[in-house]
Amino acid sequence: MKRTLWKGAGLLAFATFFSKFIGALYRIPLTNILGAQGMGVYQLIFPIYSFILSTSSGALPIAVSMLVSSRIARGEREEARKLITTAMSALLMTGIVLTFILVVLSGPLGSLQGSKDTRLGYLAIAPAIFFVSGIAVLRGWFQGTGHWAPSAASQVSESIVKLGVGLTLAYLFLPLGIAWSVFGAMAGVTLSELVTFFMLYGMYRKKNPRLNLTFDIKNSRQNYKEITRLTIPMTIGNVIMPTIQIIDSFLVVNLLSRAITGAAATASYGLLTGPVNSLVNLPIVIGLSLGIAVVPQIAKNKEEHNITAIKQKSDTAFKLALVIGVPFAFMYFALSEGIIRVLYPAFSAAEIAEASLLLRISCFSVIALSAQQIYTAIMQGLGSIYKPVKNMGIGAVVKIVLNLVLMPVIGIAGVAVASLACFVVTAVLNIIQVRILIGKSTNLFKNSGVILLSGVIMGAAVFAISFFTRGWALPLITAIVGALLYLAMLILFRVFNRGELAALPLGKKLVALNDKIFSRG
Repeated sequence: MKRTLWKGAGLLAFATFFSKFIGALYRIPLTNILGAQGMGVYQLIFPIYSFILSTSSGALPIAVSMLVSSRIARGEREEARKLITTAMSALLMTGIVLTFILVVLSGPLGSLQGSKDTRLGYLAIAPAIFFVSGIAVLRGWFQGTGHWAPSAASQVSESIVKLGVGLTLAYLFLPLGIAWSVFGAMAGVTLSELVTFFMLYGMYRKKNPRLNLTFDIKNSRQNYKEITRLTIPMTIGNVIMPTIQIIDSFLVVNLLSRAITGAAATASYGLLTGPVNSLVNLPIVIGLSLGIAVVPQIAKNKEEHNITAIKQKSDTAFKLALVIGVPFAFMYFALSEGIIRVLYPAFSAAEIAEASLLLRISCFSVIALSAQQIYTAIMQGLGSIYKPVKNMGIGAVVKIVLNLVLMPVIGIAGVAVASLACFVVTAVLNIIQVRILIGKSTNLFKNSGVILLSGVIMGAAVFAISFFTRGWALPLITAIVGALLYLAMLILFRVFNRGELAALPLGKKLVALNDKIFSRG
């Protein structure tokens, strides 16, 4: 695989990790400024805003990157520019309409949610929808042309501006009341999107002519048709899991409350969706970044009818996602209690025990979700858009059924098992479909077995080490020892060939080490 693909995935992964870190940092002082009531108002607004974004422009970067990459592969760079002009015109128009709708509904939404204090917040964040629409198109352009730095930089700038401006405005407006303080925080979000939009457009203009935005349906019909064909199924796929989570929020606590008190049921649900899922989602960012990076590459190879390159990129992307996901999964399994105890010292002994059990079950979702994301991206790159949506729908049905069957028997652990089953089923169906599309890989399952074996060896080692370390030193020492042991296993088992090692960070040193170890072989 070319170094640009690894570099792109690495940049996106770093930017996403950094953005998540800034987001977590942002919530701490914001909570201190707004207080519990203010954060309650904030949390009423943000899910509605996020849902609008996921349905209106969430699929655009990947869809545009695929279409741009395909046109550039055919030598049609001017057609690629026309495509993003079409996409930008349509999305900005959509953004204006949705902004207007949210402004009009700001009052009724607050009444339905039981808090009139949300109205000002909705008014402040509504314009952000317009700017995010443009951001989505520009990110798609850069990813489709193989330029990853602008997308990564825009994620970082977005987080930093929201942190600085949002907190400042929330603090300055606080004397006017909670509603105005929330208005300030939401205004920070809108300003962060405005800054990001103009930053990305400035980067675009360095090497491209000005976008002449015209809503010309007649001459751009084919572009509209292609964009719609890709974004509709991707959008459906994007909202399946959030919808399932909404169903869980109503279903889980109500079912658990039949066996335990409502407060205890809510606490159990909070342990799973809070600390446990946060830990599980952390390494999955890498798989998501790899998926975003590989889509335009595979779309380009498809246009070139280069099945060999498609297989190589698919296999290596999955291999890397597995290499990153496996150590997290086995580390979580071996050290679940120690990790929970160190990260959440305020938990009671019963809460630590319950969260540890849930983490031991959920940890293997890291592997399943990584595989699911990579193979979904591969199918999207190959033009098989509806199949991953169908597979995800099947997985969602499996989860709902298992929730109903298992919760009365094993409580909240049943929800964790049901989620794991959902991800495994979806991943397996995706893998089967990709094999149908491009044929089976000779060494993929052999490499997967070796990677899993390396994870088992590492997990056993860190589990043994855990008996001799306590307190904050536990995760630190075991992480270092486990990482070194795991890396040694990967090299000894020759999971990566020389070309793949060379493309990794510190590639030259890894190749030299590999050659030194096997020089006599």
